[in-house]
Amino acid sequence: MAKQQSSETYNFPLKSQPAPQARGIFSLSMATRFDAQTCVLLIVSVITAYLVLPPLYSVLQTSLFTTKLTGELDEFTFRYYQELFRELQVLGPFLNTVYFSIGSALFATIIVTRTDTPLRGLGYFTAFASFGTPFILYTIGWLLLLGKAGPVNYWLRTFLNQSEPVLNVYSLWGMVLIESFLWSPFVFLMIAASFRSMDPSLEEASAACGARLWQTLQRVSLRLMLPAFFSVVLLIFIRSFESFEIPALVGLPGDIRVLTTSIYLDSQRMPPTYGRAGAFSVLLMLVVAGALYLYFHVTREGERFHTVTGKGYRPTLIQLGSWRYVTAALLLVYSFVLLVLPFLIVLWASLLPFYMQPSFEAFSLFTLKNFVTAIHFPKITDSIKNSVLLGLGSASVVMLLTTFASWILVRTKLRGRWLLDLLTTLPLLFPGIVMGLAIMRFYLIVPIPIYGTLWILLVAFITRYIPYGIRYTHAGLLQLHRELEEAAYTSGASWSNAMRRVTLPLLTPSFLGGWVFVFLLSAKELSMSILLVSPQTPVVSVAIFELWENGQVGELAAFGVIWTLILVSVAIIYYLIARRYGVQQH
Repeated sequence: MAKQQSSETYNFPLKSQPAPQARGIFSLSMATRFDAQTCVLLIVSVITAYLVLPPLYSVLQTSLFTTKLTGELDEFTFRYYQELFRELQVLGPFLNTVYFSIGSALFATIIVTRTDTPLRGLGYFTAFASFGTPFILYTIGWLLLLGKAGPVNYWLRTFLNQSEPVLNVYSLWGMVLIESFLWSPFVFLMIAASFRSMDPSLEEASAACGARLWQTLQRVSLRLMLPAFFSVVLLIFIRSFESFEIPALVGLPGDIRVLTTSIYLDSQRMPPTYGRAGAFSVLLMLVVAGALYLYFHVTREGERFHTVTGKGYRPTLIQLGSWRYVTAALLLVYSFVLLVLPFLIVLWASLLPFYMQPSFEAFSLFTLKNFVTAIHFPKITDSIKNSVLLGLGSASVVMLLTTFASWILVRTKLRGRWLLDLLTTLPLLFPGIVMGLAIMRFYLIVPIPIYGTLWILLVAFITRYIPYGIRYTHAGLLQLHRELEEAAYTSGASWSNAMRRVTLPLLTPSFLGGWVFVFLLSAKELSMSILLVSPQTPVVSVAIFELWENGQVGELAAFGVIWTLILVSVAIIYYLIARRYGVQQH
């Protein structure tokens, strides 16, 4: 009897030999999953190729063909490239762009250390709040402060007893100064992240050898920061090279042309000189491509400077002693100058019937008339509605598309995924003004009737921000172990069920962080929109640009205050999501 019980007790199938039915289900699941992978790869690649490749083809075609008065292509030619270099038309804008970009990159790249400074969280809040400030409004705020009729020149004239303005902000130094202020919060996030993650054991070893604080910073900390420093400088150089808002608002009144404003002016001539604009665009793309190559090369070399390891890693704060209150005061000044001061001058202008110097006498003229006009003016309300719709649409499509693209790149080993990786990276080559020109030319030629509608703006925004969306979803998927999905497949779940019930819920923090970021970028975009909008499809950034060109400072300021408050609220939500779920903050 005992022998019979013993045989019955151990009479179970071995785990290494699954039952035929289980093997059949697993094989069917593998086959279904492989078919789903191929289907997703094909669909995402076709959609991405349709969005990305036509602008590249269009800008090359525009630079190599003459154009009829009707806008149609005429004859093949290298004339536009020959004119740029033979007559040195490219030299002035190119050198101005280089000076502007290098100056902005170096001036914006401030160094941030791990210290026990009080209120150090204010720096992060300032950086995230700056996400919600439209670039064009930020630029206008500094122009109101530093312009010929601004308070800074007024105080300098009074103090120095001068009759003429002391500062001329409509110059190359003015462009560099405002651009560096614009990018310094972003630099703060990127540099601070590297400093926070640095292992202090090397600094402690330096201190144990008798080195002082500043010697340790110079010989150890800053040298370990070289890859992060140079990558940030290159990134700001690229963004400054393709900048449009500041060169258009600050440079053009001072007769300073860069490549982006040259493209804009050539496309706005009557008749437009699209060929020369296309040649400028190709030159700009080549420079950006070279800078991006250097950027990726520098970031790939970061392994030689790794200090975060699994052994003994403990990030600590540098004790500043009594100097901590000095650094706290400097941090307050930094936040006030970079964020509060430009907003206050715009708010001041919004409360006056006409712009005038800040003074006690001006308080008696305060009125809300500009806000009433901004709320009830049809073009302004239509531009807010269109910008919100474009932000919602572009953010949703970009994040859905890049979620599936990232899943293909991270989770599969399909041979064709390298092509998808290339397609999702290619939009980085296109500065905004080049993307706008390319998409405008393409849809003027092909028989797809979306030119002059919101659809062409939506296509442009989606194409432009694909690389930004994939940065979030790719990083989010790398943090999710594939065994979670494998467990769902083993339980009999289909690919769609595993994606819907396992992958997407776990990816939600990264998805939301990327969604808010793309929404903010779309809501503030100007360089593409200024070439693609029509009178029937106004957007906020172009409306502000036109109000500034028309000298309607009061209405512009009121409109800008309303729009900034909306976007800053969204940026604060992004900040809370990033802190709560550990989403990338740089």
